[in-house]
Amino acid sequence: MFKKLKSILIGTGLVLDYIYDNIHRVIVGVPRLKRSQITAHLFLGSQYNLVGLEKLKALGVTAIVNMRVHNDYSDAQHAGIKYLHLPTTDNTPPPLEVLLKGADFIDREIKNKGIVYVHCRQGLGRGPTMAIAYLIKTGLTYQDAYLMIKRVRKFINPRPGQVAKLKELEAYYNNLP
Repeated sequence: MFKKLKSILIGTGLVLDYIYDNIHRVIVGVPRLKRSQITAHLFLGSQYNLVGLEKLKALGVTAIVNMRVHNDYSDAQHAGIKYLHLPTTDNTPPPLEVLLKGADFIDREIKNKGIVYVHCRQGLGRGPTMAIAYLIKTGLTYQDAYLMIKRVRKFINPRPGQVAKLKELEAYYNNLP
């Protein structure tokens, strides 16, 4: 009984938080669940609007990885920012090829002194999955990469399928000559 009540309260809290975040996003232009700085050159967050895009440009962001199914803005609106759209359905793992493509894109940009912003809708599952993929590419284990992000973005929640795919990616990198 207590577990069920606790689950209902947590679920209700998450729904209210989601609604509040969407209202904040419309009024202010950026999500309330703000971007999180993972490294000096890697940020993780949720979808921005056009005001938020200008704020990202002002931060010095040189590249964006969008993990949402929807590509909300035109190339003209991203002018001056490299953009990689890797459409991934919410709560599902991207294929290994997508993780490799995204990790390579991020790695190239950061090696060229760029700043990358990775996002999905809320910055809970798909975006963290891609950020973890990049960190695994740099040599971190899945667990170390997850904990590194969790320290600054406590509410991330990669789904079990996403975690399994990241562990597959870790094995792939470990087996490279």
